[in-house]
Amino acid sequence: MTERAVPDEGFLRRWARRKTEARAEPAPVAASGAAALPAAAGVAAAPAADIASAPVPLPTMDDVARLTGDSDFSAFVARGVDAAVRRTALKKLFADPHFNTMDRLDVYIDDYTKPSPVSETMLASLEHAKRLFRRAVDADDDADNDAAGADDPGAGRPAVADHASTPITPTTPPETETR
Repeated sequence: MTERAVPDEGFLRRWARRKTEARAEPAPVAASGAAALPAAAGVAAAPAADIASAPVPLPTMDDVARLTGDSDFSAFVARGVDAAVRRTALKKLFADPHFNTMDRLDVYIDDYTKPSPVSETMLASLEHAKRLFRRAVDADDDADNDAAGADDPGAGRPAVADHASTPITPTTPPETETR
């Protein structure tokens, strides 16, 4: 292949040019001088043109009826096959129990309306957690009430803003210097 030097040629243009040049050149001959591989003894080699031009019959419903799980289904999904034949062959293929296994990757495959049984040890640990958090909340409330004073019952709790009546003010980013 000869390489032409083209000034300011981008990568894609060079790639497209070289691809068209490669298509135009004939296929290289083997280094040993043999034009083709030797045929096996007693087997005549058929010309490639005869193999390519031989019409292949399209599968029919009778062929679908003879399909098994080990059959080759590639002929049924080729171009030109009747849609009903293709659909029936694929139904037969996917009826195999091998394709009917759940992979458990689907998020919504479980029935979340049925409660799962909780073991006694899990229930005991949950009761322990409830008591633990109740003590922590009670101790926090007691500390807040002591700090704020017993006169005002809401003084120890933080004030909650009413977002419905608070106006939203847009914020602008700080200006940056350009050099």
